[in-house]
Amino acid sequence: MQGIWMQRLLKLYQKYAQFMRGRYGRWDTLNKVLVITGLVVSLFSRWIPYYIGDLLVIALVGLALYRFLSKRIYPRSNENQKFSQIITKIKQRDFKIDRTYRQFKCPSCKQKMRAPRGKGKIKVTCKNCHTQFIKKV
Repeated sequence: MQGIWMQRLLKLYQKYAQFMRGRYGRWDTLNKVLVITGLVVSLFSRWIPYYIGDLLVIALVGLALYRFLSKRIYPRSNENQKFSQIITKIKQRDFKIDRTYRQFKCPSCKQKMRAPRGKGKIKVTCKNCHTQFIKKV
């Protein structure tokens, strides 16, 4: 009895392997984001009118499935790399703190300005309104 089930599972695995040969078949970052976004939208689709939420869920999950089963491996890989680069840029922009400069605003016109850190008290002239003031940096 155990041998029959094992043979069936092995045969099913071989059919799956044959089907997936030459396909992208990766659970990459973009596919994860598409599926998770689809699941989140499906939670809130009840409150989205005119079945737009349901259509959006089908589109997101369908796109992830299309990417997963695509035989065009290199374009799918390039899509994932571009997506990862965009996400990396967003993360760096949000969490990057420039420690070499001190940023402050002009007291009269609120223009953003910067000066190198560690210079002590300096006299600053605003380029916008030409107000001079002393700032510790």
